Amino acid sequence: MAVKAKLLVAVVADELEEAAREIAREEGARGMTLLSAHGMNFPEHITFFGLTYLGIETVLVALLDEATAARIAERLNVELKLLEPFQGLAFCLPVDGTGGIDIDALHRHIADHAPAGRLEGGDR
Repeated sequence: MAVKAKLLVAVVADELEEAAREIAREEGARGMTLLSAHGMNFPEHITFFGLTYLGIETVLVALLDEATAARIAERLNVELKLLEPFQGLAFCLPVDGTGGIDIDALHRHIADHAPAGRLEGGDR
């Protein structure tokens, strides 16, 4: 059975970028795309100067096998407290096609290089 691909998307406050990258690496991500962004919340957060808060954020995107993507998203949300206001959010999206990327080979690479105990069902 073929491994299913997921797109991991993590939006994190700029000061959490390094920690987020390290968690992703520890869990088996071998590459990701980082995008600089400005976040806006609804209702808008107004500073004491009366200005709308536009937080500086980083968006991390990685194509991974399903188990690895879910594990990374969970760790990011818990360890970086991403569900608290102004911190961010990590989630996974299904990928229907990978346009020539061998997800099974990617999964094997992650399995071969992930720290012991970090794969499906392992201790954290």
